[in-house]
Amino acid sequence: MRGQMIGIARAFVMSAGLLALAGTAAEAAQLVPHRAVYELTGKSAGGFGRSGSLRGILTYELMEDCDGWSVNQKAGLDVSAAEGDGHRFEWSQATWEAKDGTSYRYFIKDSQNGSTGTQRRGELVYPHPGEAGTLTTELPQRGEAEIPPALLPIQHTLELIDRASAGEAIFIAQVFDATVDEKPIDLSASFGPSLTQPDTQAKEFAPLKNVPSRHIDFAFYVQNLPDGTPDFEQSIELFDNGVVTRVSFEFGGLPVLGTLRRLEMLEPQSCE
Repeated sequence: MRGQMIGIARAFVMSAGLLALAGTAAEAAQLVPHRAVYELTGKSAGGFGRSGSLRGILTYELMEDCDGWSVNQKAGLDVSAAEGDGHRFEWSQATWEAKDGTSYRYFIKDSQNGSTGTQRRGELVYPHPGEAGTLTTELPQRGEAEIPPALLPIQHTLELIDRASAGEAIFIAQVFDATVDEKPIDLSASFGPSLTQPDTQAKEFAPLKNVPSRHIDFAFYVQNLPDGTPDFEQSIELFDNGVVTRVSFEFGGLPVLGTLRRLEMLEPQSCE
């Protein structure tokens, strides 16, 4: 089920294209270090509210240092069926991404009802922009693999903002973040119109005042299904400073809505 959460980590996140594009995007878009807390609830439109309950909390933290970006996220989700059976799902992800796109380190783990599930730990190194890199993994097993050029999560977020601001309607790219698989995946993003006035919920947060935002629909292609349909989809409301206020996705076939409840700006780490 962790695969259903890939988008949250990044536009929170987000991912892909040619590494050579990253420098242009970084100059155009400026992300703000921040800590955000999201309430996760079941969407009544899917009918789940009549047969059970789903509630949870996700925390997301984006920090900047001289050479890169650190992302820490942790979530817990309680799912209960109408019969009373309940399950607790938890997952966490800690990553560091070099601003020049040469390195990406990650540690990802999940659990169900207290039992540890999948754990992934590794580092991807791109010696030269636009060329294949080497992925060295420690978990779930030690090994090395060649990875073709792909955007890293924060690079993708910068590209999303830059391309949407330029008036593009669709951005298709390849992405590596190790959330779903230890190889790049194809990711299609469709942009809604830019909104200069935030919605009612966003007006509660001063850092979002007068910051443009837009709705983005994602389609994730992992297995390249014969009929061309995506493996899963997701929608977010992304502001031009990198803050996400809403996210909509499916978790194990259940529709989920994530709503921003707390937002704190963080100071960049000292470069000294």
